[in-house]
Amino acid sequence: MPKSQTIPLPPLPADTYGKPKGKRYKQQFGVIALVQDEQAQKALFERLTSEGLKCKVVNT
Repeated sequence: MPKSQTIPLPPLPADTYGKPKGKRYKQQFGVIALVQDEQAQKALFERLTSEGLKCKVVNT
C-alpha cells in the first residue's frame, strides 16, 4: 500500500486565540468494519475493546 502524502496546513495568524503548540495534526490510522446489524456491531465493538483497541461506534 502506498504511503499517503502529507498535506501542509497554512500557518495560523500570530494573534490566533488558543494557537496549538507544535504540530496541528496528529496522523491516525483506522479500519471501518461493515456488519449485518446492531447486534453484530455491539458484539464486534465489545470484542475489539476487550482486546485493548480504541473503537468508535457509528451508524449511517
